[in-house]
Amino acid sequence: MRIPRVFGVRWFWYSLLCIVFWAAWAFFSKIGSTEIPAAHMQFLFTLGAIPIAVLVLLAIRFRFEGDAKGIFYGTANGVLSGIGGLAFFAALRSGGNTSVVTTATSLYPMITVLLAVLVLRERLTWVQVAGLGFAAAAIIIFSL
Repeated sequence: MRIPRVFGVRWFWYSLLCIVFWAAWAFFSKIGSTEIPAAHMQFLFTLGAIPIAVLVLLAIRFRFEGDAKGIFYGTANGVLSGIGGLAFFAALRSGGNTSVVTTATSLYPMITVLLAVLVLRERLTWVQVAGLGFAAAAIIIFSL
C-alpha cells in the first residue's frame, strides 16, 4: 500500500496540529462564553496568547523583521482576528449551537478563496470549485 504524498509534507502536519488546537479553542470558547460576556472572553483570549508570544520572542531571540508591509499585515491580522473573535464569542453567548456556529464561522476560507481569485489572480480547478459548492451546501444542510 502506497502512502499518500501529503503525509510527507510539513504543512499537512502543521494543519492537523492547528485543527486539534482550534477544536479545543472552540470547545473552551463555548464553555467560557456561557459564563462571561464576549468582551471578557476576547480579553482573556488575548491574555492567554501572551505566553505564546513570549515563547515566540525567545525562539527568534528578540529579532524582528523590519519590513513595514509585513509589520502592517501582521498587525492588521491581529486586529481582524480580535474583531472576529468578539463576533464568534458573541454568537456562542447569544445561544448559538456550538456545532453550527463553529461550522458556519469555519467557512471563512470561502471568502479567502474568493479574495485570492479576485485580488491575487489565483486559479481554481473544477474540483476545487465543486468543493466550495459542497461546503456551501453542507453548511446550509447542517444549519437545518
